[in-house]
Amino acid sequence: MTRAYREDVDWLRAIAVLAVVAFHFEAPAVFGGFVGVDIFFVISGYLITGIIQSEVQSGTFSFARFYERRVRRLLPALYAMVALTAIPSFHYLLTSERQEFFRSVAAVVTFTSNFFFWFQTGYFDHAAVEKPLLHTWSLAVEEQFYLALPLLLWVLLRLARGGRFALPVALGGLTLASFGLSLWLMGTERSANAFFMSPPRAWEFLIGGLVATPGVPVLRNALARQIARGIALVLIAIPIFSLRQGPGFPGVNALLPCIGAAMFIWSGIGAPTPMRGRYSPLETVRFFGQISYSLYLWHWPLFTFARFSKSSLVLDPFDKIALFALTVAISYLSWRYVEQPFRRGSVAPTRRAAFRIAGLTTAVLLAGSAGGIVLSQTPSDTDRAAQQLDVYNSYDVGPIYRAGSCFRYDGAAIDEASCLSAVGDKQNVLLWGDSYAAQYYHGLTRTIDPQRVNLLQADQAACMPTLNAVAQGNASCRSFAGQMAAFLGDRKPGLVIMSADWLEYARPPRFDSMIADLRQTISKLDGLGIPVVLLGPAVQFRSRLPSMLMRAHLRDIDARPDDFVLPDIFSLDQKMKAALPAHDRFSYISVVDAVCPARQCPLTIEGGIPLAWDHAHLTAEGSVYVMDRLVPMLGLKKP
Repeated sequence: MTRAYREDVDWLRAIAVLAVVAFHFEAPAVFGGFVGVDIFFVISGYLITGIIQSEVQSGTFSFARFYERRVRRLLPALYAMVALTAIPSFHYLLTSERQEFFRSVAAVVTFTSNFFFWFQTGYFDHAAVEKPLLHTWSLAVEEQFYLALPLLLWVLLRLARGGRFALPVALGGLTLASFGLSLWLMGTERSANAFFMSPPRAWEFLIGGLVATPGVPVLRNALARQIARGIALVLIAIPIFSLRQGPGFPGVNALLPCIGAAMFIWSGIGAPTPMRGRYSPLETVRFFGQISYSLYLWHWPLFTFARFSKSSLVLDPFDKIALFALTVAISYLSWRYVEQPFRRGSVAPTRRAAFRIAGLTTAVLLAGSAGGIVLSQTPSDTDRAAQQLDVYNSYDVGPIYRAGSCFRYDGAAIDEASCLSAVGDKQNVLLWGDSYAAQYYHGLTRTIDPQRVNLLQADQAACMPTLNAVAQGNASCRSFAGQMAAFLGDRKPGLVIMSADWLEYARPPRFDSMIADLRQTISKLDGLGIPVVLLGPAVQFRSRLPSMLMRAHLRDIDARPDDFVLPDIFSLDQKMKAALPAHDRFSYISVVDAVCPARQCPLTIEGGIPLAWDHAHLTAEGSVYVMDRLVPMLGLKKP
């Protein structure tokens, strides 16, 4: 192994950081850009293993020198970002949020932010976008890896005593153990542990380390290298553009990007770097690879505070383009004037100076963190006004949606005894759909006459109400469609109310296929003599409604529906209304027409209670408010 500069590793860094930035900036089609972090882990494992191995074998390895390089590489840019991020926190964050921010500062400088955010929130939660330092969890994992790997490699190399395969066999065993731990945590519904903790993530670093071991053959043929690199790019691209965020990550879903990254690195070992022009596209890619660390550090806090500056908490495409340009500019300055001087030794020229500055800066940041926490102890008037909204960040919808029995998250069958039991002397009404149907259950029970109407419920998360099981995208939804087909073929409710997240199912180019599926299902129900009412798109907001209302309080501005409501719901409502004409046993009801006269949707009801607890799902009071307006249109009796 040599420590010569590898341009292709910078290309891989560029792919990783641009994938993460695109994902966080909500670029179209970059659904799985978060796997860029996993690619970074593989790169780190490869580089650190190669460096330590070559130095141990040459007799020049020193723990002090290793950690000096890590201090110079990681801390200056990180600490500069943390310190500068604290400035806008006094303007954009509530006092209570600022207190949490300064706690996260202490976690960052003690390399424990993965633990801190593991306790605070899930990485993919909506509330995660309100945490300016959330992205530092990955740096904590990396720093913890740097604490363990040097000693491990030093011991293994000493024990190997020149054995060619001893090191790869040992690292391979540890890789399998770590991956097995990740799978076990995922299988026991502890995906957050697998996501944030170092041991179940270690296999990603170790895969990179395996590529750096002497037991791995080197590709000598140029064509073979190109084929391997092409396959690697495909393996990386598949999750970046197709993998969806959620609790199914990391686990098996992290294999493709990690294997792809390892193959990309392996394909370039020993390959010459040709000369190219200054304005070559690959030079641009290399530039992003060089500034990738600073770009990763700065993109998330800039995105967070840019959102806070908007009334809707949503950035439009022009905002994102401008923000990306600003982020690149700041990242370049960080790389040029913070990273490089420390790495080259023009600042802190000696090891002692580097450690002294690092220790002093850490102490200053910890003191600033403590001071910020103390200053944030007393709630402001704005905080007190926002406290009633803050509770909706942990709103429990289980009881009002009947989660776990009639509304399933896990793909299990609906409990027919408690959810689908008909009553002979009442009108049996079935509420069928996903969470956008479940949200209406509470409101229906409060607005219909229970002496005359018996309400049945069958809702499965992220599953469109359809009898066409083949069209469903996953096993849970196919099973749900099959259960409902059997139920409706055997028992005939007096009315079926269908509702779902039509905006999601109609995303281009799926609108026509969604309508065709709905028509087929409605036709089948009509053939069974079952009347159907389809509720159009629900009221949706640009972001979490309670959070937007909190920001309006903080900035002392009027909350306007035009700024908060997602305009797409109105256009989709018109398209669905035209595509699904009413007939004898079918009617389409526009929810937005009933709830949002002149497109002015209510934001709060009954003394400031938000209509929704997130970006769309109704609170208990919101459900009653909406169904009070829809029940007469459904032809159901009120008490």
